[in-house]
Order: sequence, then structure tokens, then C-alpha cells
Amino acid sequence: MPSRYPPRPEPLPIDVSFIPERDRLALLVRDLQVSGHAYPLMDLAGRFLSHPDSCLVKLEVRHGAGQQAPVKLYQCRECKLVYREKDALLSHAQAAHMDKFFTVEETKTEPPAGNFVCVARCRRTGLLLGPPNYHGYTEKVLQIHRERFSHLSLDEYRASIETLRDPELIEKWKQEQTTQTVYKLRDQEAAEPMKKADAEKYFLEHFAGALVGEAQRVILPATIAQKMDDLRLKDIIRDAWNRESRHPFTLSLALRPAFRHMHLHLFKVKNGQTFVSRIRPHPVDPQQTVESIREVLQYMCEHPGCTRQSILEGLRPGLAPEAPEAASLLNPLRWLVERGHVIEFFNGTLSVPASPGNMRRENIPAENPTA
Repeated sequence: MPSRYPPRPEPLPIDVSFIPERDRLALLVRDLQVSGHAYPLMDLAGRFLSHPDSCLVKLEVRHGAGQQAPVKLYQCRECKLVYREKDALLSHAQAAHMDKFFTVEETKTEPPAGNFVCVARCRRTGLLLGPPNYHGYTEKVLQIHRERFSHLSLDEYRASIETLRDPELIEKWKQEQTTQTVYKLRDQEAAEPMKKADAEKYFLEHFAGALVGEAQRVILPATIAQKMDDLRLKDIIRDAWNRESRHPFTLSLALRPAFRHMHLHLFKVKNGQTFVSRIRPHPVDPQQTVESIREVLQYMCEHPGCTRQSILEGLRPGLAPEAPEAASLLNPLRWLVERGHVIEFFNGTLSVPASPGNMRRENIPAENPTA
């Protein structure tokens, strides 16, 4: 029994990944440098995905055996939108960016003269297209089809046009023609005004080529990717975004070298989770420290994921936090954290780094991470 649904198209051989936007990355790095705390790499990656203006989308054509036809990517240099067909990009550039090169003016003129006994109207929009014997009729039909119904064949669109013998509609059309839209080249005072069709042709011949970029790999803002006209590209980006939102793998890969370049350190704790900090973990043997520090380090070794409050309660039960003895006990923690002998995590928990043999520093917590 034949399926009622059309066959699904073959998946596009295009890989989608995500990278941080440079300025937002710089702001995050500045915050990490100021805080000195260790943050989970995956949580930091998720911050970019939670704000589409904070990350970029990378599309890359995948080459491999069995690929039926080469896929090409065309990117608008003006707004960064991406298409798989050059003609689609040219149509976009014509519709969206002509105002960069032309000014648009309205002029008054005499109504068309002639013997008009009927007028054509688009059933889909209600627009009056003009009498079929008017010299500009065909141009108007092609314009409306190109601008608003390009998803239909021209014959399909023509089938939606009705011809009406209505003197009032004919007169209405005539009055509409007394206002003409003309286009003039920017920064050229002496340029002759053009009709829209002539301006579009001039644009395609002289300007559009400079707006078209062809590549196997393109990068565009995530906010622009959400507005993609190419529906198949839009679909694969949406699917990749959903996967990345659950587990920001590609973004975390992009963050690793960026963080290292900006002098941050990445390391893993015992549960395998990767953290980022401006302070490199530097294990120290408690037995090689003075007694006041050794006491704190030994407690932290026995109670990974503790807090300042729990250290105080564990080592000096009943001592008020504001007591001078409490300050004397906890003050060395600041120095220990700055030297990397103690890791202070984003949630206020503290742990000593693993010994050099067990610590695996990367060339990336849980609620209570332990080093």
C-alpha cells in the first residue's frame, strides 16, 4: 500500500556547530578573572545558548562517499543569511538590500490613457493588476509573482487572476497609477529615475554580485539563523540547537582553546566534570605547611565540598563566626585559594586539589563538586 506521505528528503550533508560571540566571551572571561571561582564548563557554555545574541552558528559542508550532488552555501555579505541556491540569495538581496544603493521616491503623473473595458485582479491579495491590454500588465504580474508568490509556478499564479468588467474598478486602477514609485541611485544627483523593474535589473547587474559569498563553511549570528529563509537549513539548525541546549558539546569544544588563550585554566575533578578558573590548581601536602594551615587542609581533605561555615563548625564547634578566633582560623583560606592550594567553586564549596598523580589538568560540578 503506497504511503500517503511524500518521502522524506535525504539529510543535508552539513554539520552544525556553535561558537561564542567574541564580545560576550570577553565579558564572561572578565567576570571569571575577577571572581577567581571555578565554574563548570558546561554551565558556562549553556549561558551562551540561553541568549541567542551571545553565540554564532557555524555551517560546514561535509564531504564523503555516496554524496549525490555537491552542496554549496551562499551567504549574504550584508546581513549574513545563508542559502543553498545562488538565485535564492540574489532574490533576497534584491528584496532586502536595494535601499542601500537606491533612494525611493513617489511622483505624480497623469492616469493611463486608452480604451480599457476590464481590469485584472489578484484573488489572493485583492490587488488590481491592470487591464490585460495595458502595456505594463505583464510586468506587474511578474513582479507580484516574484515578490509574493515565488513558491508557485507562474501558471499557478496566473490561475488566481480574475478579469472584471467593472467601470468603478477600472477608474480605481487608473487613480492608483497616478502615483508612481521611482528609484534613483544614491549619491548620484544627476541619475535618471528608474522604474522598479529597471532598478532591479540594474541592481542585479552592478551590485548584487558583491553581496554574494560562496563557501564550504560559513558563520552567522544565531539571531540571523533563526530568520533563515531556506527552510531545510533552518530545520537542521533548529534540531542542532535543541541538541546543543540539552548538552552544549560543540560550544564547550570551542570554549576550551578560547579560555586557554585568555589565560584561564581548565581542569577535571574526581567526578569527571570540567571546571574553569583563573587560578591553576596547585596541590600541596598539608604536612609541609604550618600548623594553622595544616589543620584546615586536613579537615578539607576529610570533608570535600565543605564551606567556610562547615569548617568553622567542624573545627571550632560553638564558636561565633564574628569571633576573632574564627577570623584567625579562616583568614588563611583566601591565600590558599589564590595560590591554588584550595579550589573555591562557584557555589561557595571548597576542596583541595587532587595530588599531582591524580590531577588531570586540561590543555574543561555537581552541586557539591569535589576535586
